[in-house]
Amino acid sequence: MSRVIAWFSCGAASAVAAKLAIEVHGDRVVPVYCDTSASEHPDNARFIREVAAWLGKPVTVLHSPTYRDIDDVFERTKYMAGVKGARCTVEMKKVPRFQFQEPDDTHVFGFTAEETGRITNFAANNPELVLFFPLQHFGVTKADCFVRLTEAGIALPVMYGLGYRNNNCIGCVKATSARYWNMIRRDFPAVFDKRAEQSKRLGVRLTRMNSVRIFLDELPANYLGAEELENISCGPECGTQQGKP
Repeated sequence: MSRVIAWFSCGAASAVAAKLAIEVHGDRVVPVYCDTSASEHPDNARFIREVAAWLGKPVTVLHSPTYRDIDDVFERTKYMAGVKGARCTVEMKKVPRFQFQEPDDTHVFGFTAEETGRITNFAANNPELVLFFPLQHFGVTKADCFVRLTEAGIALPVMYGLGYRNNNCIGCVKATSARYWNMIRRDFPAVFDKRAEQSKRLGVRLTRMNSVRIFLDELPANYLGAEELENISCGPECGTQQGKP
């Protein structure tokens, strides 16, 4: 019997997508997490445990065969983020996925009902994959995911409570908004300082001020900008590696 791989990212949407996949496909479902925990909020360890108990299944953890964490990726590749996406997503999530997946697997990703554009683009760019988007299928939005987890007695990850839209690695290099980076400076100053030093040394202008790309150490601490906090989901469509999307 072929597997149904529910790719769990420690986000609310991927957790609920895994639950719905189990309701549809039962024992065929294998929840899988590509390990970026060293760069995430420590509360994510609690979230994984509680989600696994809710699913009634252990979460399989995949590790990068090459890199310890996202900082190791930045330092050894001399690349953070650019027009091809974030190198950390490629090395820490996509490479382990490519090594784990089988041709007859069905892949479940946590794209929500309102993310029709992402779903259409991902399906078009990955015609070799059998895909199931349970949140779209059942009309479940991201807000609905928060409600479902809360009703299940699972506290949402700390990053959501701090005001972030996604439960990514702290100091996600996909982010460009000044609002995001000054929130990181406020909540995780050591991470902000690390990203400022790394990005300056590697020549990567991670944020914008008045629509102009700047280095993090050039960003005034009191500047928030007018833009909304961006959606920086660390999704499977981010980055390219050896010709693969």
